[in-house]
Amino acid sequence: MIAQVLRCLLSGAFICPIAYQTEYNLLLLPENRDLVAETMKTLGYRLARTNPDDGAYYMAPLDLTDLPITRVKEELSRFRDVFGPAVLLLDMIRQTNSVEIGLSPGDVIRLASLEEVIIESASLESQLRDLAPVIRNFNPRASIRDNLRRVLEQLRAAGYVALVNSQAEIYQVTGKIEYLYSVVEYIAEHEVIMVERVDDQVHDEQQVLDGIGDA
Repeated sequence: MIAQVLRCLLSGAFICPIAYQTEYNLLLLPENRDLVAETMKTLGYRLARTNPDDGAYYMAPLDLTDLPITRVKEELSRFRDVFGPAVLLLDMIRQTNSVEIGLSPGDVIRLASLEEVIIESASLESQLRDLAPVIRNFNPRASIRDNLRRVLEQLRAAGYVALVNSQAEIYQVTGKIEYLYSVVEYIAEHEVIMVERVDDQVHDEQQVLDGIGDA
């Protein structure tokens, strides 16, 4: 069973009670958690958690400084530009107070309820259309329900929600959502620094290339 936990983590999965209940329960036992952590350490990773009390478990590098800063910025931008807007739309629907929707781990999202709210709001419908560049197979000519389904399915494929009732199209928010919130918050606080570091690295790399060309 420990091997199954390791496979999940090494695949990039976030282990929480919603997405991987069996594996999550295994990691709650200190002896299993220690064994998994030691094994990951030998591979250059550590066992991390979205929050210390009941957060999702995931794999993280032992040393972030080993990662190229340009790669880090690309990853952060993907969170901000692709998943951030989709969750923002769901949050705006939540703030209408006309439908019960939560965006914390374990909260339930009903596709039909989302559709009803957007149909009644030209502003929300416009925001849904604005997601076209970042949502896979989004079709501006398709129905609101079809495009909402594409939004939720993209979030599901990325591990932020799980489909718990396919017939009624009911989703449940997973523990990975906390990771998205922390990344978006980090970007908001450090984006200027990140851009400057990327510019410096590109400049340094160009100087190396120029030196090779002059040799």
